[in-house]
Order: sequence, then C-alpha cells, then structure tokens
Amino acid sequence: MNAYICKSGTLGTLNFESEDADTEDRSMQPVYISLNGTKMANKLNSMMDHVWDGFYTGQKRLSRFPGLIDGDQGVYNLTFTGSPAKKMKFTFISENKTAGMTLRIAYPSAVSRAMIKDGKTIEYTQWDEKLHMYGPITQSYCGENRYIGVKNIFEFYLEQGCTVHIIPRDAI
Repeated sequence: MNAYICKSGTLGTLNFESEDADTEDRSMQPVYISLNGTKMANKLNSMMDHVWDGFYTGQKRLSRFPGLIDGDQGVYNLTFTGSPAKKMKFTFISENKTAGMTLRIAYPSAVSRAMIKDGKTIEYTQWDEKLHMYGPITQSYCGENRYIGVKNIFEFYLEQGCTVHIIPRDAI
C-alpha cells in the first residue's frame, strides 16, 4: 500500500474560524501552524468558494480553517499572513480524551484579548512578579490563558471537546 500509518493516539482536528461580520470578505490566509521548537509547519487555506453569481463565482470565502494536530500537550504557534479576526472561535476534536495543546497567536496590534468559554470570561493566569508578566500556561484546564504584553502574544490551552472564543477586551 502507498500510505503512511500513524501510530499516534493523540491526533485530532483543530478547527478555528472568524466570527467577525466580514468573515467571508477578509483574507486571513494562509495561516501557518507550527510546533514550537521544531521544523514542523503546516500551511492552511480557508474554505473553498461555493457562491455562484451567474457565470462567475461570488468571490466570497468563509474564514474557517481545519488542521490536523497532534494533541500531545505541545505548544503550537498560529501565524496569520493577513490581519487576524477580532473575534474567533476554536474547537479541538480528538478520539483521545486527554489530548490538548497550547496555542499561541502573535497579533499585529496591542489590543488586549479575552477568553470566553461557555459564555463566561476566563481570566488570565496569575501575575508572576519574578517574570513581570502573567504566569505560564500549565495546561491544567481548557481556556487557561494569558496575554504577553509588548510582544502582543495571546496564549491559551485547548483540550479535546472544548470550544472557546477570543474577543477584544477593554483594557488600559
């Protein structure tokens, strides 16, 4: 057979999408998913255009991205080549109930973000005086998050079966 047999038991699908009003008009792709500390990188494009306006396509493309991820508790970087959406939804689906990963998004602006899970805001990790920033992600619960100021990186933990939303947050 001409195939690769994967023996990892923690594979799953990371699904993320824009929840902004311009989700069909804004181009955020391609989006690169890379495993921190390795050369692994996966390039994702958004969903195919299925709108027909007479003879031509409607030039609308839903900003939704499915990616195959090894949920072995690693740290993955999401790099958008276009401006990331202000509001986004993330879900991880795996057969392994213990699968999960930390996701890091470097934003081009200093707008603070909030994590929403089950309609409730999940606060950032505890402030760490030694690090002079919010404490690291311990991967202890889905939605655990922190914002790394100056670098504008939003970091959060996502586990199997969990859905979270990222929205702008008013902060001074």
